[in-house]
Amino acid sequence: MTWNQQPTAPYQAVAPTPKPAWARKRVIIPSAVGLFFFGVVVGSAGGETRTTTTAANPAPTVTATVTPKAAEPAVAEPEAPATKAAAPKTTAPKPAVAPPDGKAPADERAAVLDFVGMGLQEAQDSAQAEGFFFLTSHDSTGAGRMQVFDRNWKVCSQSVAAGRTVDVGTELDFGTVKLSESCP
Repeated sequence: MTWNQQPTAPYQAVAPTPKPAWARKRVIIPSAVGLFFFGVVVGSAGGETRTTTTAANPAPTVTATVTPKAAEPAVAEPEAPATKAAAPKTTAPKPAVAPPDGKAPADERAAVLDFVGMGLQEAQDSAQAEGFFFLTSHDSTGAGRMQVFDRNWKVCSQSVAAGRTVDVGTELDFGTVKLSESCP
């Protein structure tokens, strides 16, 4: 061998052959699906953030839910024995919802049920069945969270004691926490 002669390679380099399309898809599709599920798990595992209410960030306004009941039919009262023949008296059905002025009739009273331990939606439905339509709720943890989806909350306290007879126009306020939390 001389100085001008190039050494010969002991082997020849072979160019790699590209993988077929089906082989590349076997890697890409499972990777994309795995990344999607990873994002779902991370997104749903995030804890709830607690915010404090300050003067610059006022607490949300609580609204009352009013649901009308079905109107009862008019009932004829029996006539008192009298010498004159008169037309039968009928009583007008009681209004199913509170009047527009926001005040319920003073003569309607009902006993307040024990709503503690019920789901918020169930408690509201039961209160409305008893004639109470001025219902509010608040977050018992003090975090100021709004009860947007009532089925995710449970009742820990109520503003009027159970068993007490009050006007149906009385506002009932439920102290609530999320279903996964314990009452304070």
